[in-house]
Amino acid sequence: MRYQNLSRSLTFLCLLAIGFYSFAQTNEEIIINNVQEALKSSSSRELAKYLSDRVEIKLENEKKDYSANQAEIVLKQFFQQHPASETEFIHEGNSAGGIIYAIGSYTSGNQKYRVVVRAKKYEDQYKIYRLEFTEDR
Repeated sequence: MRYQNLSRSLTFLCLLAIGFYSFAQTNEEIIINNVQEALKSSSSRELAKYLSDRVEIKLENEKKDYSANQAEIVLKQFFQQHPASETEFIHEGNSAGGIIYAIGSYTSGNQKYRVVVRAKKYEDQYKIYRLEFTEDR
């Protein structure tokens, strides 16, 4: 009887741990998917929802730090000049310190860019702290 209760408790704890792990994975996947959709639609407004208070943006060969509001304006101008015709993340992952990233391509007309998105957890949400668009030559 005592072992049955222990077995049930252990089973419950294992299922609970798996549930928490799945939830954490889902949050990471959700932000990457939402960012990809924002890029596909060239929406600076949607993308701004996932920016940290300070974000480093690299457009072509120029890298600058911006507030989230400034970054939205810079991205809006970029998207107006280079609207997406195709966007795809080729590789996604995470690294030390709880950082998640996605690497892919952003195509606008004849121009193709390599996109790198890096996000980390601020309180309980992942926010983008670095975004890079580097033109493929």
